[in-house]
Amino acid sequence: MIRLQEFKDYCRVKQGLAPNTISQYSSYITRIDALAGGLEEAIERDGVDKLIVWGKEQTSDPFHLYPSAARAILNRYIQFYLDKDSAEVQEEEELVQEAEQSSGLAFRLEKEMHAAVRRQLSNIEAGLVEEGAEVQVDTGFIDILARDSSGKLVVIELKAGKCPAGAMEQALGYAQALSDQRKEPARVLLIASEFSDRIRAAAKRTVDFKLLTYEFSLKFAELK
Repeated sequence: MIRLQEFKDYCRVKQGLAPNTISQYSSYITRIDALAGGLEEAIERDGVDKLIVWGKEQTSDPFHLYPSAARAILNRYIQFYLDKDSAEVQEEEELVQEAEQSSGLAFRLEKEMHAAVRRQLSNIEAGLVEEGAEVQVDTGFIDILARDSSGKLVVIELKAGKCPAGAMEQALGYAQALSDQRKEPARVLLIASEFSDRIRAAAKRTVDFKLLTYEFSLKFAELK
């Protein structure tokens, strides 16, 4: 059984979604839960990766009319499930934000990080070739879209500082929407300075999904 009210609160507080969007999500996730015979039971029994594959294969209501939207909402519930200790997550995020505000070593703007990553894609993975930045799909805008050495699509999602709650679900939603749009599979690279144990564990259970961290270096110049 799903925890519908908690999920609605999560969408409102953590994701900042509008009331009409939350109502739509509630309708979708209730029907998906019924179709799966219990989403949380399926996650605990089969794991996240199998549930995502199950979502890709569904053609019944609510996947029949807008499959990419239904899969994105399924992914959002999976992330909610993984982040169910939301009070702890919120406290961690606030501590990270305070630390970054007081540190001169953090990326201040994600666009600076985007530019740095785009200049050195080959350092991230040999053979990566950029296809575009801020590429629009049904679920939002992909930070960087690339292809790997085998020609497979790669969704690269960037987060300045510690990876926030919801980023994994966001990246998976982008990849699924892209796959639906292009009719070909896509991998995901999620880049941040640090990941929680929860996200690291979830990534191990998810196919074609990789976490990468970045580091800073200092340069000194004498003022004359």
